[in-house]
Amino acid sequence: MPLLLLLVLASVHVGLWFHARHLVNAAAQEGARAARASGATDSDGYDRAQQILGDLGSNSVTSPAIVVTRSSGSVTVSVTGHAPPVIPGLPMSVSASSTSPIEEFKP
Repeated sequence: MPLLLLLVLASVHVGLWFHARHLVNAAAQEGARAARASGATDSDGYDRAQQILGDLGSNSVTSPAIVVTRSSGSVTVSVTGHAPPVIPGLPMSVSASSTSPIEEFKP
């Protein structure tokens, strides 16, 4: 019986990790979309990624960190955090990054 309980807890633990991984991936992609728009700034991408994390999973990703970097012609949004642990002492970090070309008008 204890082995079955451990197996169930481990399944929930891994499920929460997958969910958190999908959330940081969505936040990174949406942040990159917002930051790449013509006339957009890095703070637009940061705000959008923060909004996605807050709307979709404020409790599903703990200690989120968002970094927006802009280079010539592209913008990258990286999101990191931790999935909430079900099994104590077994932390699982999640991270995602999305790079997109910057939109610009060239007549």
